[in-house]
This record gives sequence, structure tokens and C-alpha cells, in this order.
Amino acid sequence: MAYAQFGEDVTLHRLIPDGDGLYVEIGGNDGITGSNTLFFEELGRPCVVVEPVPYLARQIRARRRCTVIEAAADEREGEAEFLIAAGGDTLSTLNNVNRALSRIDEHIGGIETIQVRTRTLDSMLEEVDAKRIELISIDVEGNELSVLRGLTLDRWKPRVLILEDNSFGRDRRVQEHLHQCDYLRFRITGVNHWYCARGDRRLDTALHRLQSALFAVLVRAYGMISGRGRNGETA
Repeated sequence: MAYAQFGEDVTLHRLIPDGDGLYVEIGGNDGITGSNTLFFEELGRPCVVVEPVPYLARQIRARRRCTVIEAAADEREGEAEFLIAAGGDTLSTLNNVNRALSRIDEHIGGIETIQVRTRTLDSMLEEVDAKRIELISIDVEGNELSVLRGLTLDRWKPRVLILEDNSFGRDRRVQEHLHQCDYLRFRITGVNHWYCARGDRRLDTALHRLQSALFAVLVRAYGMISGRGRNGETA
């Protein structure tokens, strides 16, 4: 059974059916709705879900067997304001310089502000003694680049990164950051962009890169025509 928004879990399993390493999800919501890791947990694979909102973290612990880390992933350790969109949990985000890249200000309901702990992905992966990592999925409403800055890619070497892109291709900073780390985009599903290490024999293929490039053109054109997408004007 697929749980992911655009079937990313089933697609990933088809691409690497032998992936029995760790599956990590940053921005877990309730642990089930739109989850990119629950499918793999049900296959018996180890999973870590990171969720800063206390009541959502409690729901994940009650519903799943995975390791739950109650914190917001960011580029530094500390505390920060977190915005909770009432009735729209998937829009919730850190209240920082990347807020303009989120959809929180489009929310027509109430917005609650809480203080949350911020942690780097490096520290969280150290905590769980991560070894081989199959997937890191990052859905943090515009804060993706800050999360990546707290992750030493050449140390952990995740097989696949999946990141949400609400800019519809207008903000290229995440792609450029990953390219510098020798990670290339090889697939797009909906608003989610997939990356793998350069030279991965199964994933970094000419066909996958061509399909990704063509889909990126369509996504950017849709964003321009519809007026959707957020410019990368933040720090």
C-alpha cells in the first residue's frame, strides 16, 4: 500500500528493492498521511521520523514503531519559533528567513507560534548511530536548504534524497548546493525532486536525467503560467 503523496515510496522500492538500510523522514506530520517512510517500516526496514510539533510527535509514537525525534531540522543547534497552521499541519514551518519560501502566509486559518528545539541532521544521525542510509526525505516548507547545510553528505552518503520544491523551479539554490556535493537530480514526482550521488549505477542514468530535465521544464512552465512558485530571494 502506498502512503506517499505521489507514490514515492512504491517507486523507490521498485528502483532499489534490496534497500534494507535506514529510511529518514524530516517533517513527519502525523506519521501516516503522505508519509515517505511508513511503507518501508511495514516491510521491516528501520525508520527515523523527525517532527517538531509535540502533538504530531505523540501521534507518530502511538501509531508507528519508528524512532521519533521531536525537533526541527535546521543548520544549527538551538531553539527557534515554529509556526503551526491550524487545520493545515503540512504548511507548518520554522519562522526564519526562509518563511517567504513556505505557504504558511496563504493559510486562511489561525497560526500558532511555539518554541521548538532545532537540531542538525548530523547530530540526529549520530544519535541513532546511522550506518547505511537508503533515503532522506525532507519536507519542511521552504527550509530545505537550511536542513541540507546541517547535513554532511560526504559522511553519510544517503542513497536517495527527496526534497519538496514549492518554487516550481524558480529557486535553484538547493539543486546548486547538492550539485556541489556531487548529488544530481534524477527524478521529479509532483513537487518532489529526487537526488542521488553522481555515478550511482542504478539511479544516475542518462534516461533518468533526461526524464528529470524534461519534467523540470514542464513544472517551471506551469509555475510561470499559473503564477505559482516562490522566488529564492531569502538568505
